[in-house]
Amino acid sequence: MTEIPEQTMPRDSVPMRPRIPIPPDTILIGKKPVMAYATAVMMHFHSGATVLTVKARGRAISRAVDVIEVVRRRFFGGKLAVKDVTIGTEVLGESGDTRNVSTIEIKVQKSE
Repeated sequence: MTEIPEQTMPRDSVPMRPRIPIPPDTILIGKKPVMAYATAVMMHFHSGATVLTVKARGRAISRAVDVIEVVRRRFFGGKLAVKDVTIGTEVLGESGDTRNVSTIEIKVQKSE
């Protein structure tokens, strides 16, 4: 029988930080097309929810704004209001190679 070598983590690699769970009323914007996220927003509100937070960082910030504007103007026609916009900066990387990345959180509320 052939022996299968075990895969081990190199000793000099950096341990991964535990991920913080994403709240159910939050959508994280990334590299997908705008309409993919717009569909997720629509599904969230059609499930009965009235509040949603859209989060993005870096180059995805403009896509997050586009998602909210498409949903507000094209699908809800004035029944969706932006309640709060929070901007900030996250420091990413290790101690020798850190960089600042801009972030945005847009909170929207559906009015009946």
